[in-house]
Amino acid sequence: MPYVAPLDLNDSEAKADIEWLASATGFVANSMLALSHRPEIAKAVLELIRAVVRNPDGTVDPALRWMVAHVTSLANGCEYCSAHTFKNGADNGVPQDKLEALWEFETSPLFSEGERAALRVAMTGGQCPSYATPEDMAILREHFSEAQIVEIGAVIALFGFNNRWNALMQTDLEDSVTSFIGNSDYHGPGDLPGNKT
Repeated sequence: MPYVAPLDLNDSEAKADIEWLASATGFVANSMLALSHRPEIAKAVLELIRAVVRNPDGTVDPALRWMVAHVTSLANGCEYCSAHTFKNGADNGVPQDKLEALWEFETSPLFSEGERAALRVAMTGGQCPSYATPEDMAILREHFSEAQIVEIGAVIALFGFNNRWNALMQTDLEDSVTSFIGNSDYHGPGDLPGNKT
């Protein structure tokens, strides 16, 4: 049960922005309805979503953006965002076998060296920014431009906020997301080795 009840969409001053996100995802996000108790915060977060992961002019492939978001969310133990980023990854071109192998990105042949570099920084930097080592960042620079590194870092930082908000507030998953992950071999953060969430 969530600690903050989502507002009804029609009562939200951020309704137009929430509907924009729903047009991209196919559902109204409970997280945004809960944030709507402070509509200026909901609108600001939605603007970041628009600029960082939903930007058609982004410099990083959308599939990689969503893989970075998913690994960050897994590393943070956020059930809500892990499920969302799994579905968004599938909706944005990540093949199912690759989605299901994301936690094995270091060893799976499905991932390129550039993807491994980005996902390594998502895993370490997503948990705590100082966990991303200078060596990890140097390897990232071998594969990505500065603009792309900014974008990858922004995805990690955005989901740092989203993970903390939704895990803290115990946001309920939407039915369409629950149905999607129920029909896949999705493994949330509670299923990861050594994770007790």
